Amino acid sequence: MRSIIPVVGCEIKPSVRLEAQASQHGTVTVIFTWFREHCTCSVHHVEIATPQFICCTAVHIPVKESYHDYSANGSAPDDDSSIVMEREGSEWILLGSSKTYTPSWDDFGFRLRLECAAIDSLTGIPLSPVNVIVTDRVIVSPIPRCRSMMPIGSIRKLKNINVEASGGSFSVLSYNILADLYVSSNVYSYCPTWALTWEYRREHLLNEILSYNADILCLQEVQSDHFEDFLKPHMAEFGYSVIYKKKTKEVYIENRYTTDGCAIFYRANRFKAIIKYEVEFDKIAQPLVETMKPDSRNEGCFRLMKDNIALVVILETVENGIVNDAICVANTHIHANSSFPDTKLFQVVNLIKGLEKISHSQIPVVICGDMNSLPGSEPHEFLISGGVEPNKEGDPLAIYQHLKPFHSMHLASAYSSLLHSGGVEEQQKEKMNTQTNEPLFTLFKPTFSSTLDYILYTESGLEVCGLLELLDREGLAGCPLPSPLWSSDHIALMARFRFKPGCQRQQYSALPLNPWEQAAPELQANYSISSSKMRNADGRRRRQHVLVIAENEEKDLPNLIVTQTPVSNLLKKVENVNTGSAMSIPKQSKKDPRKPKKRETPKANTPKDTLKVNKS
Repeated sequence: MRSIIPVVGCEIKPSVRLEAQASQHGTVTVIFTWFREHCTCSVHHVEIATPQFICCTAVHIPVKESYHDYSANGSAPDDDSSIVMEREGSEWILLGSSKTYTPSWDDFGFRLRLECAAIDSLTGIPLSPVNVIVTDRVIVSPIPRCRSMMPIGSIRKLKNINVEASGGSFSVLSYNILADLYVSSNVYSYCPTWALTWEYRREHLLNEILSYNADILCLQEVQSDHFEDFLKPHMAEFGYSVIYKKKTKEVYIENRYTTDGCAIFYRANRFKAIIKYEVEFDKIAQPLVETMKPDSRNEGCFRLMKDNIALVVILETVENGIVNDAICVANTHIHANSSFPDTKLFQVVNLIKGLEKISHSQIPVVICGDMNSLPGSEPHEFLISGGVEPNKEGDPLAIYQHLKPFHSMHLASAYSSLLHSGGVEEQQKEKMNTQTNEPLFTLFKPTFSSTLDYILYTESGLEVCGLLELLDREGLAGCPLPSPLWSSDHIALMARFRFKPGCQRQQYSALPLNPWEQAAPELQANYSISSSKMRNADGRRRRQHVLVIAENEEKDLPNLIVTQTPVSNLLKKVENVNTGSAMSIPKQSKKDPRKPKKRETPKANTPKDTLKVNKS
């Protein structure tokens, strides 16, 4: 077991390894037996001991009432039917014989005992000694403080806004939930071991996520096996559909191959998925790496061929069976290593390159993700300002000359609205960085805290009408993340949007079949970027980058054919389509002559089972 401190409601899942020797034995079975200690009151020896709740004594409840007898609730832990067995001079109550066990409130305050042994399946003859584990006393999980939604807007607008259910609005959550494959007591030595187990964290994360009641959830670091056996089925019980994309490389851990990825959950009764795009940044980088000089190719492969991905979906809102509006939602996790600024900018620029083509179809765009980029960094400036002049010192392979680091999407950070909104408490504004217009932190560790996560949106079609409260050190109880209260090293962000007047129920242009279609890399030397100060719709100043193109160079914009047909009539619903390229497209589009030839990602020289597990 990863921890000997059990928690009420959190499954205990022991790990067993069999070291078989040469023998004539057939099938081997491991049997498990669970017990709870049988305790009598130290004062009243004929009565069963009952635990004292410290929280009751903390609020000065009489001592007698702070001891809780489960039999009063019809759930006596030890009744006449209980089987009591003696082990090493102590009495233990038999609980069951399954491999796993989930402590209940009946177990609170008592120790548990696990006995396991290998036997011959046919004869029942023991093949090993009985292994015994005795846990510490069962504890109760602490409850984190509630985070509420704050209405955002001018005082005049706020009078007419119900932030929880504003008409025509929808909420979007972004959350890096910390994949279990990156968790170890060495990395997070400040967090109790019992709070690091996946069995504990999954319950905490699920309860937290559901408490936000979001319409759309963009989760990063969703481990593939945990997605299939826990998150997907449990979220389905609460009415969520999902699309999922895992990273392109797997690692070997705990006797299995696994990896993490991005998931987009959405309420099935509010949205209908029309088309999804799967973006694999290593495949986007491959044509560029192939054009490099032979002496630079290995370094280019090392720096650019990362397994990060993005997941994009077009959703249509459905109300009473009638399709109304469309929204594009993008979810990504950018490369983490701070020594690779060129990789970060390469991935962000290429993500926006495809999203910009989608935005030309007049569909509002929301971008969520762990960008692994600080406010004011080149990727952040590129996103918010529309362009950036990259620092060539961070470009050892001169890949920036292949990028066009500008766009015309007019993106804004959702949380930048907080500082300029009427009716927001000053206490919340103090959790913002006034220089960057971003939260003070979305990741909080003992040696580092800053903002790496963002929710961005196109200002032309959407406006923010609500934001989830931010956390500060006090809200984290002074503990770095993860902790017993918060089960990820990141905090969740959530924004409520509504369509701007004139954007709703409009007709959209045809969507591009493959926004990330790869053309042969070519140098983009005949352009420069100038900047000018402009104002957002709310009057705030921002720096807008403007592209200056040579007269003989043509702007890289798609040809748009305006139709009077809703998106759902243009494209059939796509489910689980994977073409092996940078995206998934409708089946009827697979024979499109414009589709690039399929390229195979080069195999790594290192075997899978020796790959290091690093966050990326």
